[in-house]
Amino acid sequence: MNSDNLKMVQQLLEEKIAPSIVEVGDMTGTNDHLEILVASDVFKDKSLLQQHRLVMDVLRESLDGPVHAVKLKTLTFEQYQRGKK
Repeated sequence: MNSDNLKMVQQLLEEKIAPSIVEVGDMTGTNDHLEILVASDVFKDKSLLQQHRLVMDVLRESLDGPVHAVKLKTLTFEQYQRGKK
């Protein structure tokens, strides 16, 4: 997986979980350990497990290949804005 694929993961999440703010990073420099933050009000009133399942369901096909690990953080827009202050 290269940096173009990181952008592809970001675009896929932004498209399938809309509206959203998506940040995708490479934790190890090898592009196979991803750090993903998704902020969306789609997550309101959902448990953390439900939020993560929603994201992973979107990524399931995309992550079939060379991704070995995903660190996932999900937030509502309000939580995201609070964290930026």
